[in-house]
Amino acid sequence: MNLKCTGILSNTFKFKLLLYIKIKTMSKKIYLVTILLAFFHVSCDNANDLLNQYIENGPITYAAKMDSVITQSGYNRFRVNIYPATDVNRSYCVLSWNINEGLKDSVKINYTANNFDNSLGGYYTLIDIPSSSDIQGVLEINVQNVDVFDNKSLVQTASAYIYGLNYVSSLINAPISISTGADEIIFEERIGAVGNLLSYEQDNGSFTEEIFVSESSFPLVDAKAGGIIRTKTRYLINETDIDTLEVVEYLETIIPEI
Repeated sequence: MNLKCTGILSNTFKFKLLLYIKIKTMSKKIYLVTILLAFFHVSCDNANDLLNQYIENGPITYAAKMDSVITQSGYNRFRVNIYPATDVNRSYCVLSWNINEGLKDSVKINYTANNFDNSLGGYYTLIDIPSSSDIQGVLEINVQNVDVFDNKSLVQTASAYIYGLNYVSSLINAPISISTGADEIIFEERIGAVGNLLSYEQDNGSFTEEIFVSESSFPLVDAKAGGIIRTKTRYLINETDIDTLEVVEYLETIIPEI
C-alpha cells in the first residue's frame, strides 16, 4: 500500500514540476514579446516623426531631370550643352563644381534665346577657369534643372577635361625634313595634329610672316641656305574640343646648304 502511494505522489510531483516549468517558459516568452512590441512602437513613432518633418508642407516635389548633358573640353575653359526634358514649368539650370580643395563654384543658365544654340538644338554656356586656380584634368560637374516654383531636379553628373599648361607642356612638335633641293619642307604626321605654324629665313635675311600650314608639305621660296626654319605644331585632341592647343616652344631647323 505504501509503495502505491509513493508512486502516485511521485507522478503528481513530476506533473506539477513540468507545469511549473512550462508556465515559467511562457512567462519569459510573453515578456520578450512585450519588449519587442514596445520597441517597434517606439521605432514607428520615431520614423513617423522623421517623415512628418519632411512632408509637413506636402510631399517633396522634384523638377524634371535633364534629358542629356554634353560637355566639351577647352584650354582653361569648358562648354556645357544641356537638353532639358519637355516641361512647361522649367525656369533655369544650375551647374556646380568643386575647386581648390572643396570650395565650390557654380553658374546659372537661363532658358532664354541668348543661351540657345540653334545648330545643336539645345542650351549652352561657356565657363572660363582662371589659370590661377590650377584646375587641370578631369572636372566633375553637377547639373540640376529648376522649375518656376524653385523645385530642383535630382542631381546629374557630367565631366569635362580642362587642358592647362601642364598638358600643353607635354605636347611635342612634329619632326620635319627638307627636300634634297632645299625647296620644300615635309611635316611628319602626328596623331591629333591639325597643322603647323611656319616661318623661315629668306635670302635677304628677314623671316617670312608666320603662316598656318595644314598640308603635309610646303614649298620654300627664296630660302636662305644655312638659315633657320621655325615650326610649331597645333593639335586638336578631340574633334569635339572647343580649343586647339599649340606646343609651347618652336622647333628650329637649319636649312641645308646645297
